[in-house]
Amino acid sequence: MNEHLRTTELRGRGAPDRLVVVFSDIEMGAGGRYDDFLRSDFLAEIIRGYGRDPYRWLAVDLVFNGDTFDLLKTRSRGGWPTHVTRDIGIDKMEQVASAHPAFFEAVREHLAADPARRRAFFVVGNHDMELLFPEVQAVVRDRLGSPENVRFPGLEVDLGRVHIEHGSQLDPLFIVDPERPFIESKAGAKILGLSWASVALLEVAIPLQPLLYHHDRLKPKELVLELIPEVRELLIGEFWTYWTRRYFRDLVAGDPLKSVSWTMVKELVRRLVSWEVDVEMGDSLQRRMMQSEHFDLYLVGHQHEPGWWSHGQRKVLRTGCIRDEFMLVERGRAQVPINKTWAEVYLRGDDVVRSHLVEHIAPERPPGTYPASIFEVVPEVRERLSAQRDAIGSQKDAQDAQEARERDG
Repeated sequence: MNEHLRTTELRGRGAPDRLVVVFSDIEMGAGGRYDDFLRSDFLAEIIRGYGRDPYRWLAVDLVFNGDTFDLLKTRSRGGWPTHVTRDIGIDKMEQVASAHPAFFEAVREHLAADPARRRAFFVVGNHDMELLFPEVQAVVRDRLGSPENVRFPGLEVDLGRVHIEHGSQLDPLFIVDPERPFIESKAGAKILGLSWASVALLEVAIPLQPLLYHHDRLKPKELVLELIPEVRELLIGEFWTYWTRRYFRDLVAGDPLKSVSWTMVKELVRRLVSWEVDVEMGDSLQRRMMQSEHFDLYLVGHQHEPGWWSHGQRKVLRTGCIRDEFMLVERGRAQVPINKTWAEVYLRGDDVVRSHLVEHIAPERPPGTYPASIFEVVPEVRERLSAQRDAIGSQKDAQDAQEARERDG
């Protein structure tokens, strides 16, 4: 048959029969001022809305696309252990679940109202890697009434022609081996194979949470560090000491979470030199969207910034975040809550009919869960800087003495 005479079919999409709702980066914590999303009652009402008109005629999938639970920053056993075992994961998950009953109640009610047509998926992100433990999944299932329509697909999930992943696997800082989620500690315990950046956060940044818990929620980060340069100096000093001393001490001691690769060194040097403080993902999904017909839609989170890229009918949607974040204005004299964003995807069978981002005004945080001024931390930061300089000076003196002995020896 002559190719020039072949008919090109005009293919329609028809009416949708399923709605996929995708939330990312909710980051529910263990309650209190350090919890980055206290208003799970707000999210619960949004979830309940998807069981009412005009949605109740559709099958509805709820996809919680990573960092649903901020287990990374949840304390356990008096601190933030890097060797995360099953029992530590269970302890963290129980704390978060107890602090957010409204969320679990809303999801449970939603699934129970139409179990044949409603599902919930919990994709793993860099803040809730503990969900890889089946025993931690069991805690979530139990809080949701142990329904069969709760799924834990791991680091990604495909629903028809929609690909969904958190985004940390696209970030050189947080990528993990999907074929090796667990490793063995020197003591023989089964522990999470955390990324090197997650380990660094647990050992350096997260212990500063009582001081800088709210500053982590502020945007733009560059302005925060410009307005309070002491915070920049403190963080640089802490991370410099960590990477030049503590990390390699543990590496030599055989910590299985400590290793060195060219990718790690290259990324570390780039971040330290530029002091780039936000997560990154690159443009690999955009390139995949343009080069492959396999998916009509790619959905990702992680970066806490909503985004939309198109190539004809194909799209990449980045869902922003649900956790509480604030935009600094007037050189830090005011902070404005950033709106919440998530995605809605309408499917007919496996095909995408339409998709878009949803934006909602952020609810107010309860009083007492954020500082009156972002500058009130300055006196304590200066005290810590003074102690840090003294410690670095002592370490340098000791190093100089050791080098002198080696020269004389």
